[in-house]
Amino acid sequence: MNRRVLLAAAIAALASACSKALPPGQYALGLHEAYERLAKDDLPEFVGNRQCGILIHVRAEKLADRQITWRVTSSGREMLNFTAILTPVDAAHTRVDVAVSKDKDGKEAYGGQQFYPRPAVKQPVRPAIEEQVAALLEMRAFDPEKAAAAGDNQVCNVQRAGLEEGIVFRVDDIPGMDARQSARVRANGGK
Repeated sequence: MNRRVLLAAAIAALASACSKALPPGQYALGLHEAYERLAKDDLPEFVGNRQCGILIHVRAEKLADRQITWRVTSSGREMLNFTAILTPVDAAHTRVDVAVSKDKDGKEAYGGQQFYPRPAVKQPVRPAIEEQVAALLEMRAFDPEKAAAAGDNQVCNVQRAGLEEGIVFRVDDIPGMDARQSARVRANGGK
């Protein structure tokens, strides 16, 4: 009897190991279920893990069962946006592609090498977005290790340290000044 149980367990383990993994960006979820999982979240884990020294806010715009665009704003200005585009593979599988907005120079925003005097998020942002989408679809926590920041984040890190000390920066702060200094200069007409 024990041999049969062991044999059945071994066959199940072998079958599991031999099953094909899904291609990157594809999930074992129907289109509507994938959409619902993404549409109900305003990305607090993403914000908490990726925000620099300026406070950012995320607002989702939804197109039912097709896409969700998250707009990242700070100080009333859009800093970037990204979209999860859903495509049904079959009734039980959905492909999700991520599109990130472009900067003025035509490069993907926060792609890893750009300099921002008041950055909104750590660079590169794409791996973090892809990890956030995967975490939502797989119903698990955001894994910061899968979204490692290896871009130009010197200013971001300095500002984030300031944020952790209670110093909040704004997008329109004068470079080289913190929020309080910049606010005094703006209040005095730029002097």
